[in-house]
Amino acid sequence: MDESYDIFRREFDGSFLWIGAVETFALAREKVVQDPASIDYEFVIVNALTGQKTFVIPPERPPADSLV
Repeated sequence: MDESYDIFRREFDGSFLWIGAVETFALAREKVVQDPASIDYEFVIVNALTGQKTFVIPPERPPADSLV
């Protein structure tokens, strides 16, 4: 059986929204990291064969007062 990886985005209410599936972990990570709209979201990539979960969290941002 071929592996596939499901991508889920964590919504602000804590629920998860299925984004899609790809054939490799590298493609899943690339899809999440390279999407500019994903900057504020946490994602989970799930190996459909093994159930292994990998969380991808947004990069930390400086406090708003340090931007002034």
